[in-house]
Amino acid sequence: MSADIIIVVAYFALVLGCGFIGMLFTKNNDDFLVAGRTLPLWVYFPCLSTVLIGGGATFGAVTLSYKEGISGAWITIMYGLGIMCMGFMLSSSMAKLRVFSISEMLELRYNSQARYISAVISTGYTFMLSVVQVIAIGSVLHAFLDWDLSLSMVIGGGISLTYTLLGGMRSIALTDLVQFCIMVIGIFLLMVPATINKVGGVDMLTSQVPVNFLDPVGIGWHTLFMYFLLMFLGIMIGQDIWQRVFTAKTPKVAAAGTKLAGVFSILWGAAMAVFGLGAYILLPDIDPQLALGKLVVYLMPAGLQGIVIAALLSTLMSSCSGQTLATSTLIINDILRYQCCSEDAIKRHIFCTRLTTFLVGIAAIVMALVIGSVLEALDIAYALLSGCVFMPVVFGFFWKKATAKGAFYSMLVSFVVIVVCVVLYGASSPVTIMTGMLVSLVVLVAASLVCKDVNEEKLAEWDRTLNQAEE
Repeated sequence: MSADIIIVVAYFALVLGCGFIGMLFTKNNDDFLVAGRTLPLWVYFPCLSTVLIGGGATFGAVTLSYKEGISGAWITIMYGLGIMCMGFMLSSSMAKLRVFSISEMLELRYNSQARYISAVISTGYTFMLSVVQVIAIGSVLHAFLDWDLSLSMVIGGGISLTYTLLGGMRSIALTDLVQFCIMVIGIFLLMVPATINKVGGVDMLTSQVPVNFLDPVGIGWHTLFMYFLLMFLGIMIGQDIWQRVFTAKTPKVAAAGTKLAGVFSILWGAAMAVFGLGAYILLPDIDPQLALGKLVVYLMPAGLQGIVIAALLSTLMSSCSGQTLATSTLIINDILRYQCCSEDAIKRHIFCTRLTTFLVGIAAIVMALVIGSVLEALDIAYALLSGCVFMPVVFGFFWKKATAKGAFYSMLVSFVVIVVCVVLYGASSPVTIMTGMLVSLVVLVAASLVCKDVNEEKLAEWDRTLNQAEE
């Protein structure tokens, strides 16, 4: 067995060990879903950073940078800017709500109808993301270790599901902390210096690529605007992101850690741009989608290559576990609305949550095996999330006249419009997402002003919750 395989197997054993440790501290559903809302900054920041950076922010950014230059990193930078904006605008208020999901927040602000429709949309979104991560995990193991692709998906997805089942967010927090350290070592301490050194330094890196590769907006304003709509706005309302925010010990921790995660994502994007340019210089005329993998093999000797592979797996497995748990949370907490109060009911609640998580994880692995690629479905999921849910969430925090009927009709009508636009223009068309968001905004404002069904008692309770003193 080669040194690289030994390192990858050791990495799998390490994250599974973290899963078992997390299980020892999981006593109730708060522990399983949001780590008891006790994470300090030094744990919360890595936990949020790892779920933020997945396959698109890593492999996608390198692929684009290989083809377009440094502007390809915008796909990752938009995630960072979006999460930083959330840190300044929403994260502190979100943490005060002490809920489990974005849909539960919408019920607190509006009513149960808003909760149900947003839960259905968000469930589809998070589930498709988990499928994508399983495919990406399998692709990494297949490319680097030459394992069978289907077997790689089952092994990688199965390990991610196992440690998630063991202790839920408690286990995920521990594994994310470990995976964050591996990511920093593998990418920033090994790959970035090796790439720059191999091409002859920073000056040689920039002088050996076409001039347009150094244009920060070379990818085009049209594409940047699409990234803004899908990544910047979409990341601010993703259940997997919100669920991490709810783990923060205090609102101050939530705000500070979210901003730091944004900075880390931007630095990650810069590293991916370096890899894209480096691969363009060192490995010309290869398939851009293989650029990162080929660069790792080209630069890293045996042993060190295993560490980098573990770092790349960390970006995917942390996202996969978070998205699997987010999907099961939406199902059990918002769609099935499981209630518990007695000690026996609490035990049944944890069992039902674990069972739902298991079924979601198995379904994600099976779908990954069956379809292999879900890029079109992922575009649809992003469009539905941003187009249908963004406006009711943001206006719920900042516009007191937003009403329950306004939120409900906004999500319902924009959902129909987006489905029609997908059929007419395609999921990747800017017309689809722009039309969906515009319709959502117009319907929300119009229905709120016409219906004027503001529940003053509910709004007062909402304000009291947001204005409560920090513990």
